[in-house]
Amino acid sequence: MSSPSATVRTDARSSDSGPIRYAAIAEVVAAALRRRILDGELADGDVIPKQDELMAEFDVGRTTLRQAIRILETEGLITVRRGKVGGSVVHSPTPQDAARMFGMVMHARHVTLDDLAQALRRLEPVCVALCTQRPDRTTAVLPRLREVHERMAAAIGDPLAYIRLSREFHEAIVAGCGNQTMQVLLGMVETLWARQEQTWAEQSAADVSDEIRALGVREHQELIDLIADGDDSAAYRFAVRHLEGAHAYPLRGHGARPIDSDPPTH
Repeated sequence: MSSPSATVRTDARSSDSGPIRYAAIAEVVAAALRRRILDGELADGDVIPKQDELMAEFDVGRTTLRQAIRILETEGLITVRRGKVGGSVVHSPTPQDAARMFGMVMHARHVTLDDLAQALRRLEPVCVALCTQRPDRTTAVLPRLREVHERMAAAIGDPLAYIRLSREFHEAIVAGCGNQTMQVLLGMVETLWARQEQTWAEQSAADVSDEIRALGVREHQELIDLIADGDDSAAYRFAVRHLEGAHAYPLRGHGARPIDSDPPTH
């Protein structure tokens, strides 16, 4: 099997040297560099080799190489620095990057809050069950949940702090489930939901009574106890009921509203 570099050299020597050919070669160069970033050969914060070195390696001209670099820059995998300290700095993709793109896709499709909440109510209980099934849950899951829960219980009288800590609790469940695919996928949903919930909280959270917030604290404690007991079926069922009740307030009167991937700050 030929290396990406060899493939580029073959293309570069083609007699067809028009703009379309240059663009195709740039895609191949970008793909080779992208793989090095994703495989960790070029780590986060590294500076990719100088242009002259890459031109020699891939046997391409400066224009083609710059097109390849522009592709990676558009994808957010590198940042091009100008001036005396120039160079292209590597950015390894993160779940936050995925969440940003996910939010824009959902925004463009005019997905409603009801739709987003329904997905969250189906997916997060799976993470609760996975947390419950972990043999190391007493050290890998429960300490973090208990620490956030303690701060949340102390914030019952502060609506905005309570909402923030409640979201932190649910994010800790996702982070502790032990399944990286669920962490990334549901992490995107959680991040987008948090943005919508924050907007609602700034407008309406004060209308929710301390008694309702105290109920949320008790239900979180119940979730912690079920996870500690290792009863994944009971924990799953309780998580479904808890999320249905918790979503009732932010969705009330807002469920049909389309998602905003970048809600305005107040």
